[in-house]
Amino acid sequence: MTKMITGDFFITPHAVRQFQNRIAPWMNYEQALGAIIRELRDVKEFRSTLNGKAYYVRTSGKWHFRAVIQKGDILPAVITILRSGKRGKRQRKSWEAND
Repeated sequence: MTKMITGDFFITPHAVRQFQNRIAPWMNYEQALGAIIRELRDVKEFRSTLNGKAYYVRTSGKWHFRAVIQKGDILPAVITILRSGKRGKRQRKSWEAND
């Protein structure tokens, strides 16, 4: 018997595939969808994108990722999944010109 997992967002098929490609390539579609729904249950902070057309949320559970969310007809829609982007700051290389 399969247990249905429900959440507060519509998760697009594209977002599920991006989660599979970027976060957990060993998961099948249903496993990835369930992981996204579970992770999004505890998000609290929504940050607007630069163009103001969507929001970013960052998860902090077992899977660390950012979801991009837009307003939907019935539920807000998760349109894509990005890596968390919190692996530490990259050091910038400085190049000096040798004249």
